[in-house]
Amino acid sequence: MSSYLHTLSYFFRLPWHVQWRTALVQIPRYVPLGILHLTSPKGPQPFLVALPSRKNAAIPIYVFVPPRPVALGDSAEGTSGEGREWKVPVVLDFHGGGFIMGSPLEQAPYAAMMARELGAVVISVSYRIGPFHQFPAAIHDGEDVLSAILDTDGVSKAGKILRTEINRYYTMMQTTKKKTEAYTGPLDKPNIVLDTTRLSISGFSAGGNIALNMALSVDPCEDILPSSPGPRTSTMNPHHPSQAQLLPPSRAPTKLDDPSQPWPTILPPPSAQPRLLPLLLFYPSLDARLLPHERPKKPLPNALNPHDKGKVKPPRPGLFSIMGPTYLPKRLRPHPRASPGLVDPGNIQKNAAIFLVLPEKDSLAVQSDVWVDKMNSSGWNGPVRFGDGRTGDWDGKGGGPELTEGHENGGMEVWHAPGCRHGWTQFPSPALGKHEKSERDFVFARTLEFVKEKWKGELHVEPVPRVGSLNRKDGGLHTNRQEAGLMPLRIPSHFNGLQE
Repeated sequence: MSSYLHTLSYFFRLPWHVQWRTALVQIPRYVPLGILHLTSPKGPQPFLVALPSRKNAAIPIYVFVPPRPVALGDSAEGTSGEGREWKVPVVLDFHGGGFIMGSPLEQAPYAAMMARELGAVVISVSYRIGPFHQFPAAIHDGEDVLSAILDTDGVSKAGKILRTEINRYYTMMQTTKKKTEAYTGPLDKPNIVLDTTRLSISGFSAGGNIALNMALSVDPCEDILPSSPGPRTSTMNPHHPSQAQLLPPSRAPTKLDDPSQPWPTILPPPSAQPRLLPLLLFYPSLDARLLPHERPKKPLPNALNPHDKGKVKPPRPGLFSIMGPTYLPKRLRPHPRASPGLVDPGNIQKNAAIFLVLPEKDSLAVQSDVWVDKMNSSGWNGPVRFGDGRTGDWDGKGGGPELTEGHENGGMEVWHAPGCRHGWTQFPSPALGKHEKSERDFVFARTLEFVKEKWKGELHVEPVPRVGSLNRKDGGLHTNRQEAGLMPLRIPSHFNGLQE
């Protein structure tokens, strides 16, 4: 009750122009789950789990259980043990919304498609957003959910609850009197086991920022951050959209726990888990140093129209420029976790196979092109589709060559979407024209093929010398974790959340 009152008090201390926008953008998070029978009729429909997190908090996650197994051409798939286990891949997904809006409900058609077509459990995360939370709250939530997925033994409370609830839901669907052909598992009442060796992480816009963060390791960065300010005062102009909005005096300023310490990924290293990790980034936010209305568009050329240098009127600050600083204060925008596109490509998980989708009509286009050049120059290469008919343009119907011995990373495919807007893949069909609908179907078909292709491959790495055996049990890896170079599969303790 005290937490609720504190949140309510905080809300009413915000400037009016932030209050009404906050109330408006929070509406999608309170839409009833039943609406998905209209917006995502093909199903499967998700169920909601409050997953335990750090600081005794809980993260709402929407879980989509696949209706049936899907042949992925992998000997590890299907049932195992004494016919009581159904090993299923996992897709971890993050919605968009500039860290100030959005909901997994808008991801339901995509998440349901991934569950149906890949036979995967899809987990869509309702991570914390501004103005009630500040950076790096969303990244912490992503790490905590990923930790629960990787906890194959169910040692942590979150890992145990996740697996228990998935199996409880599936058993209920198999035994209910209203059972339909929608749920036809491989055996009667099978026990679902999350196959963490076949994991994919996806994200859209701000969610793409989080997805990339899951595969990053960040070096100490105290030298690039301004000194932490003292107690906040009311000297800022509250109508200036490029300045962080004030938190009430009762709230301490946002701090990172210790920027002098490294912040590694919690994913196991390729030496312990060499299977490729499809990293699906749809128009991700890679560089947060500029607010949306400050981002360069023209006369800088983009990849699709290199000769278009016509002048444009300076844009006025919009919703994301006004509300964005409530989540990410200006002084923290250069942080590598806030702007993952600034991180050295060598610090990206080597077995990540990146699929990058870049719509043409996007204010993120310039920073995306810069990042692609940076990645390509560091050996992250792959086919590129422009879709404008130029000579040698990849048709998007087949990936590049298989990884060969000595390849240092999982590579990157780039998909430029001509004539498409930022967020077009999540818009309802009535809001899309014929071209955008066709392009969405095309890119999603390639997304599915990309994941299937990459799950069949492994990164060729030198094994880490260790004592003891490495064996698979319940779809996971079990060994002496220190000898194998594995991070402990628990909720990360390097960063303990925001100091309040």
